[in-house]
Amino acid sequence: MTPQDHNKVLGIMHLIYGGFFGLMTVLMAVIFGFVGFGMSAAAANDPNAPPAGFVIAIFGFIVVFYGLLSIPSLIAGYGMLKRRSWSRVAGIVASVLSAMSFPFGTALCVYTLWFLFGQQGQNFYRGGYDAPPAPDWRGSLREGSPYDWDAQRASQSSRPREYVPPRQPPDWRG
Repeated sequence: MTPQDHNKVLGIMHLIYGGFFGLMTVLMAVIFGFVGFGMSAAAANDPNAPPAGFVIAIFGFIVVFYGLLSIPSLIAGYGMLKRRSWSRVAGIVASVLSAMSFPFGTALCVYTLWFLFGQQGQNFYRGGYDAPPAPDWRGSLREGSPYDWDAQRASQSSRPREYVPPRQPPDWRG
């Protein structure tokens, strides 16, 4: 794969990871909201129940923390897809934060760090990578083929070709 392909795949993967993490944060907030309101209703009837405000504060802190962890991946994914110069640093930060989420976040971290600290990624973000020119449409099939077309053509051109007339179709008129 070319560095452009790696960068595009990483950008998409970071957007998917950040979006999924954000969606899970919203679902967690909804569930924690129901649990918190249920505990506050139970605390009104039971004097030995834990204080509802404390439980809601803990749940709120967890939701905000997870919400903040999804933002760097979204920013890095956007920057990588738009090929911004700052997206290399954002990708490193997002990948290190995603490493805590085993196994998918860890795999994303390893792939991101492999690309960004590798020679291809460094050249890509420093501007030292020049894209190869587009292949000529006439030569692309010949160059990408495992067959030796030139040798076959040369061997065919050395033999004299005899003319073979085309077959005549059968007479269908009767």
